[in-house]
Amino acid sequence: MKKIIGLFLAGGLVLCAGCGNKKELTSIQLNPEANKVLVDTNTDIAIVTDPENVQLTDSDFSTLGGNVEVNKDNAEFSASKPGTYTITAKKDGITSNTIKITVVEQQTELAKVKVPDTKPKSDTSANSEANVSQSETDINVNVSDNTSSSSQTESSSSTTTTPSSSTTSSSSSNAGTSQSQSTSDSQDDDQPYIPPKADADALSASDLTKDPDKYAGQDVTVVGTLNDKGTSLDGMKLIGYPVGIHSVPAQLTGTLEKQDDGSYALDVTSYAQVQ
Repeated sequence: MKKIIGLFLAGGLVLCAGCGNKKELTSIQLNPEANKVLVDTNTDIAIVTDPENVQLTDSDFSTLGGNVEVNKDNAEFSASKPGTYTITAKKDGITSNTIKITVVEQQTELAKVKVPDTKPKSDTSANSEANVSQSETDINVNVSDNTSSSSQTESSSSTTTTPSSSTTSSSSSNAGTSQSQSTSDSQDDDQPYIPPKADADALSASDLTKDPDKYAGQDVTVVGTLNDKGTSLDGMKLIGYPVGIHSVPAQLTGTLEKQDDGSYALDVTSYAQVQ
């Protein structure tokens, strides 16, 4: 009988030792592969946890309008509409860092770099042709290389004292080309940003404030109008992740929390401007 009791005690000690060695989750870090992608294109997000090998699932991620699929220690994000998306993960009471990924419609928007305007001085017809070629360089040209080439052109031009009439004509043509490209870039930048439409199943702020106990402690998606500081949505207090936009219609995701004074506030995990 004593031997049996001793075996039970020994087994219990082993189990307790195993429980003591199990570490609780202390941090979640998200590292995106890129911060700008095309619509309907997957981009990877590396998941780093402490301790390692803590498995997250799709439901642990929160994003507005985008899609996240988890595969072991990696997640794939994609969105079908252009815009800027915020992404966070939350598990066992631990919230990750928040990352932002911008989704664009055209390939040229992925790495659009404006080439500085140059005013080439007249030299010879060869130098003028080089300047025209430089001004028509593809939009993804390396800026430092362009600056270096411009410096060499100006240095070479400064040693010339008698430019030909054909060189002057070529320089005028080059200036017209540069002005046309600059005007085109300005028109692209002037195009207004059109925010996406709010989710059809999103709640309104009045839905939550009307019966807050019904939604307390739940993850919800809410639409409304932000105040001029981005601290409340149609009068509902916002806490958690700071909202970087204000005085616009917005859609927010988060958890409705009951405060110590009995009031309710939305613990924000992501937000976006909507129509």
